[in-house]
Amino acid sequence: MLSYPQINRSEWVQVGEGYNGQAFVSDAHPGRMLKLVRRELGTAHKVEQEFYAARSAHETGLPTPRVYEIVRDGQDHGYICEIIEGKRSFARWCADEPERIPEIAAKMAEYGHTLHSTPIQVNDYVPAMKDLLLKALEVSPLLNDARRQRLQDLTKAMPDDQTCLHGDFQPGNILIAKEKHYWIDLGWMAQGWYMMDLAHLYKMMVEDSVLPQVQALTHMSREQMILFWETFARAYTGTEDIDALNQTLRPYAALDVVRTSYLHAMDNPAFLAFFTKRIAELLDN
Repeated sequence: MLSYPQINRSEWVQVGEGYNGQAFVSDAHPGRMLKLVRRELGTAHKVEQEFYAARSAHETGLPTPRVYEIVRDGQDHGYICEIIEGKRSFARWCADEPERIPEIAAKMAEYGHTLHSTPIQVNDYVPAMKDLLLKALEVSPLLNDARRQRLQDLTKAMPDDQTCLHGDFQPGNILIAKEKHYWIDLGWMAQGWYMMDLAHLYKMMVEDSVLPQVQALTHMSREQMILFWETFARAYTGTEDIDALNQTLRPYAALDVVRTSYLHAMDNPAFLAFFTKRIAELLDN
């Protein structure tokens, strides 16, 4: 792991803040933005993962902001990337113009098809999803033996697709600017079967839409989140039977919970209990 250069914070002005980090711009660095990551996600290793996965995506030809350099601010790390002028996320767009949620969801389905048909090579920062899931399942504390075996069998049966998965496929991670779209926050990018991205979106927009924290993250009410999902699902898959699709996705959503807990490990008993309960609900109901 390299030692990265210390930034001069006096050159940068904060323009945004999220739970895990902040965004800055600078007259001394026109066209560029500094993204600093805080707390446990601000380690050099975590930031390297997001930086090099984003670079792989850009080199593959996906519409993503360019990333230029990893930097640090004391013990916290971040990176400098391209500014996308006039941007807003699809989630923010839905909040600003809720009457357009069906249109916006259909656009995400269109752009998702393109993402999921783009080939990408496995490397140190872009894993094969099947391999990642099998590693996560082997060590997960969230599973009893029967559920572990069921999910291992499900994973091994997946097609070995060699195309892009975003990994955190949701409307907050796609931007629109001047009629162009850009994928962002690619630290969990992988190679694999598109159904895992769909399961992640389903879990967030339907199963987790009861949670106030998730509603705040998407800038939508539960009803709006479910409308977004149902419109997206029809546009992406062509199905009219959303209930049947949801039932198909539920075990893959359980896999997504295991993957999330593996990539964002925590020892908080309340979180572990919540994840364990969520897996049981997805597999047993």
